[in-house]
Amino acid sequence: MKEIGDFLKSAREEKGISLDEISNATKIPKRHLSSLEEGNFSCFSGEVYLRGALKNYAEVVGLNPREIISGYELLLKKKKTIENGKRDGKKQKKQELKEDHKPVVFRNRRKPLPLAALIWIFLLVIVVGGSLWYFFQQPPGENTGPPYTGEPAPEENGMKENNGMKENNGFVVSEEAPLWEPKITIVNSDSNETVYLLSGVEQKQIIMNFSGRCWVRIEQEGTLVEEANYANGDSRQLGDALETRIRLGYPAAVDIRVNGIELEGLAGVGNPINIIIRKEN
Repeated sequence: MKEIGDFLKSAREEKGISLDEISNATKIPKRHLSSLEEGNFSCFSGEVYLRGALKNYAEVVGLNPREIISGYELLLKKKKTIENGKRDGKKQKKQELKEDHKPVVFRNRRKPLPLAALIWIFLLVIVVGGSLWYFFQQPPGENTGPPYTGEPAPEENGMKENNGMKENNGFVVSEEAPLWEPKITIVNSDSNETVYLLSGVEQKQIIMNFSGRCWVRIEQEGTLVEEANYANGDSRQLGDALETRIRLGYPAAVDIRVNGIELEGLAGVGNPINIIIRKEN
């Protein structure tokens, strides 16, 4: 995966943007961004967090997030294909070794074919040979394929087609690559509670970054996950769930992002409120 990390780093250096600036803009720790550029994705706790980091990084350095995600998926598919090939090669080698150790069995010499069978084989050869001769004596049919004009296939917007794929910015992108476009809307809101609906994603990712002291109570699917105090510089990530309830003691000190989208309406709020985030089925 180092190819995609090198591509992101090159785009960042061309723009003259530092890792600190990207970290401040995306709220992603600097050490995670360094691992991302090195092609080491093990620091991300799940696939959805990695995709979110790739999308946010691409937006800051001026790249197309869809192309970056599609490029990552193709590299991942290529890696899995290579790994499967290595496993199949090992299985084949074990099978060959097993075949080499099989005992040799000597069979009795076969009896010669009877005269009647030889006659039938001779007649069959004559029939097949005559059919082939008749086939090749027929005049060739007209070429029904499309005429060759001598002109190369058109290229649009700098995209080059290759076996149903398109190449752009150094990445080969599938025309059928899925679009990853999360959307969050406010369903209900009052002074004490705000309900959000997340759509367009398979997994929900919630990241909370704290700029001051704040007491937090978290429930997912009706089960208490955590009740704790956070301070300036702390960060908390939550896993996927259909419904997440968050009670904030001091909302103004918390920046909440759901699949990379910042929740609005928390700045300047000093009284405790409830945040409910539901994922569309």
